[in-house]
Amino acid sequence: MADSEHPRVILNNFLSMEECKELELIHKSCSTVGYRPNVFSTTLSHLIATNSSHFIMPFVPIRERLKEKLEDFFDCQYELVIEFTGLISWTSGASIGWHSDDNRPYLKQRDFTAVCYLNSYEKDFKGGLFNFQDGEPKTIAPLAGVSADIKCFLNIFSISV
Repeated sequence: MADSEHPRVILNNFLSMEECKELELIHKSCSTVGYRPNVFSTTLSHLIATNSSHFIMPFVPIRERLKEKLEDFFDCQYELVIEFTGLISWTSGASIGWHSDDNRPYLKQRDFTAVCYLNSYEKDFKGGLFNFQDGEPKTIAPLAGVSADIKCFLNIFSISV
């Protein structure tokens, strides 16, 4: 187990550029209005509901690889259960304040968050740094293929655009 109060691991080259491009194409083809202004979302349940379930297949091996990395890094005693998998894009004007992914009563079962970037900061877009309130690193500049696995309990991160 990592030693810090809010441990995190950055996995460089977790996704291949081919995987990034495939997921980006799926998202551009199938996304819908997200949960806040200027945010778009593609979820597995949305793909099933819109008769696009064939697009789920690229997610499964990536999701399993990521879950295994998370279990290893955080020395999990039991296998983790994945609650949510989706592609989220933030467009110009989108923002979210400081929060953790377990910040609502119905989300209290969440202990971990994993984020995989499909594109790169300052190459593919401007803005969108991933900021933490505490711990190191303080900021992650998105880089295609990188995964950030985070154990979050308190208000430890924000995405700013």
